[in-house]
Amino acid sequence: MSLLEKSIYWDSFYSSRKKGAPAYPSQFAAFVINELADVDGIIEFGCGNGRDSEFFAAHGFELLALDASKEAIELCRSRSAHERARYVQSTAGEARDALQGFLAGKRKVAVYARFFLHAIEEAEAAALLDLLGVMLPSGSQVFFEYRTVDDAAQDKIFGTDHYRRYLEHGSALAGIERAGFSIVYQIEGHGLAKFRDEDAKVGRCVAQKN
Repeated sequence: MSLLEKSIYWDSFYSSRKKGAPAYPSQFAAFVINELADVDGIIEFGCGNGRDSEFFAAHGFELLALDASKEAIELCRSRSAHERARYVQSTAGEARDALQGFLAGKRKVAVYARFFLHAIEEAEAAALLDLLGVMLPSGSQVFFEYRTVDDAAQDKIFGTDHYRRYLEHGSALAGIERAGFSIVYQIEGHGLAKFRDEDAKVGRCVAQKN
């Protein structure tokens, strides 16, 4: 699927306010809120409809939320109830300037990306990890959740008509470590991202910038 096709798909998805797409925070966000270690702000990649962004902002965190979809960002801005949440339309590859501005004066931050690494090409994911490895202050945290290879054959509530790159969990962890992070916690399994009748097989990773 080309970048243009991805853009058209996600703009259509969010412009229709897709029925059934949850607005409440994800299981992963509820997990992460308890793992944050004295960070000065949170950066979210692939914020979608803002379900997790607004959850973090509601708990007092300064937030930079990015998504490549113009419709997603407009939806987030229309729904946002928090001045400390900033929504920016940007791909991961174009995020350097936004990150630089957000990081100014901060001791350490958290990066949050749920169902994002598997939604972008391998080269883009590697470039994002390298960028974070260079730009994030030491001690910053990263939180990733992604579909793994065993999830490929499972039925999907939102169908299979958009791009997914199913990750091998061990290889994903190795890539995160190569970018300059130490794995603090990791798990792969079911029950972590359940939605209605769908119980995705996912990997979770918490890592800290060296």
